[in-house]
Amino acid sequence: MAAVGLGFWLWPARPARSDNFVFYLPNGRQLVPVQVVDHARYVPLLRVLNLVGTVTDLEEKRHALRVWVGSNRLDLHDGDRKVKVNRQDVQLENPVREYDGAWVVPVDFLYTALPQLATQPVQYRPGEDRIFIGDVRPLTYSANTSPIANGSHLTVHFTDPVSIQTASTNGQWVIFLGDKALQPLEPELHFQSRYITGMKFDDQDGVPKLIITPGAPGLNFYPSVSGDGRVFQADVTQPAASPAAEVAQTGALGKPPAAGTAGQPAPGGAAAASSTAPVAGQGQPAPGGTAAPSAPAPPPPPPLPVVVLDAGHGGDDAGGQSRDGVTERDLVAALVDHVRTSLTATGKVRVVLTRQGSTDPTLDERDAMTNLARPVAFVTFHAGDLGSPSPAVAVYTYQAPSAPASLAPSSLFVPWDEAQEPRLARSRELAGLLAQQIGHIQGLGTRNPDEAPVRQLRSIDAPAVAVELGTLAPNQDAAALMSAGLQTQVADAVAQAIVALGQGAH
Repeated sequence: MAAVGLGFWLWPARPARSDNFVFYLPNGRQLVPVQVVDHARYVPLLRVLNLVGTVTDLEEKRHALRVWVGSNRLDLHDGDRKVKVNRQDVQLENPVREYDGAWVVPVDFLYTALPQLATQPVQYRPGEDRIFIGDVRPLTYSANTSPIANGSHLTVHFTDPVSIQTASTNGQWVIFLGDKALQPLEPELHFQSRYITGMKFDDQDGVPKLIITPGAPGLNFYPSVSGDGRVFQADVTQPAASPAAEVAQTGALGKPPAAGTAGQPAPGGAAAASSTAPVAGQGQPAPGGTAAPSAPAPPPPPPLPVVVLDAGHGGDDAGGQSRDGVTERDLVAALVDHVRTSLTATGKVRVVLTRQGSTDPTLDERDAMTNLARPVAFVTFHAGDLGSPSPAVAVYTYQAPSAPASLAPSSLFVPWDEAQEPRLARSRELAGLLAQQIGHIQGLGTRNPDEAPVRQLRSIDAPAVAVELGTLAPNQDAAALMSAGLQTQVADAVAQAIVALGQGAH
C-alpha cells in the first residue's frame, strides 16, 4: 500500500521554471539544464549521451566533434543542422553549437538522433520536457470534478499506486507524487467549476507534482487517498459562514481537526487559520449593518465528454509499409491528428490521445489511459491491405476469438475479460454510424462493418471500434492515403458519427 501523508506543510515558494529537462532512469531521475540560444532550446551533448549509454571515445577538432557511444559513432560540426549517426545523415531543426566552451544540441536531437545512439530504449514525446530511458514505464492519470453542496469534488485516478503528500503555497494546492515516473496525457487540465479552475503537472525541479488552482481565495481543501494509492480525492468547499456551521465542522468532540490530518482546510491565509472566517461577499455585514444573504452557488456546467483516439503502432514499431515508403505508424498518426481537429471543432467533446509523437505505449497502457478517461467513445486507427479499390476504409467491432483446439494455450489471445462485452451493442451502433458517414465520401471504397478479434478493443469499457485505412501493402504505392484532403474527409466523417452517437439514446 502506498504511504500517504496528507498533512499540509510549508513548501518554499519557487518561480515557475522551464530551464530543466528531466531524464527518468531505471535508478532515479537526472535534471539536465536547458539553454536558449537564438530562440531555440539546447541541451549539453556529452551529458545527455552519458545518461543513455557510455561515451567511450571522442575526437575534437576545430569546429568539429566525433563521439563514440559504445560502438555507435556521432559526427557533428558547429553551426550545421546535419549530423551523422553511424555515417548516416540526420537532419535537425536547429544547428549544433559549440557554446560557452561546450557542445550543445537542439532538443529535437533527442527524438531524431539519440534513439540511434542509445544503448537502451528511449521514450520521448516531442514538445515535452521529460524523457524516459531504459525499462522505465511511466504511469499516467485522469482527473474530473463533480459538484457537491457548497463546493466541488476532485477525483484523480492513477494507473499505478503513488505515494502522496500535500501542501499549500501561494494560494494553490500541491500534490507531491513520490518517486514514480509520470507522463501526463494532458499536462494542464481546465475544469468547468467555480471552485477548482485547473490542475497542472510539473516536474521541472525533479519532483513530480500536481498543482491545483482554486477558483477563489479562502476555500477549504479536504484531501483523502483510496485504492491503495491509486485514487486521490479532495472536497473543495466554501468556509462556513455561521456559528452553527462552525460547530458542525469541528465534529462531535467540539475540536477542530488536528494539524496534519486529512480534514484540515487550506489554503487561504487568515481563513486557513480559522476556517469559519467569512469570505468577502458571503455572509459579511452589508453596509446597512444587516447580514447580506449568501447567494446560492450556480451549478457548474457539466464537463465535456471525452473521446479517446488511438493511433496504432509507434516508436520503433512502424507497422506495415507501402512500396513508396509510407508506414502505418506515420499514416495513422497523421489521420488521428485530423480527427482530433475535427472533433475539437464540434465543441461537444474533449479529445485524449493514447500516443503522441514517437511514443509507443503498450496495449495495456493504452487500455489503462482509455478506461481512466471514462470516454463516451474509443476509436483505434490502423492501416493494411484492403485489396481493391484503394483508397478504402473498413470498420470493425470486437469479436472474441474462438481458437482451434489444436493450438497451444500460449498461442491464444488473452482470455476475454468482459470489459467490452456490455458495450458491444453501442459499439456496433457506432460502427454503423461510421460506415454510413464514410460511405458519403466520393472515391473511397467502403464495406459493411465487420467483427474481428482486435486486441486493442478487448479491454475497452466504452463504445469502441477499429478503423482500418487501405490499401497499405508492400507491392503498392500509398501516397494517396497521406492526402490531407482524403484524411480531412475521413476525419469529418468520424467526428459526425461520434456526435450522432452522443445524440442517440444511451
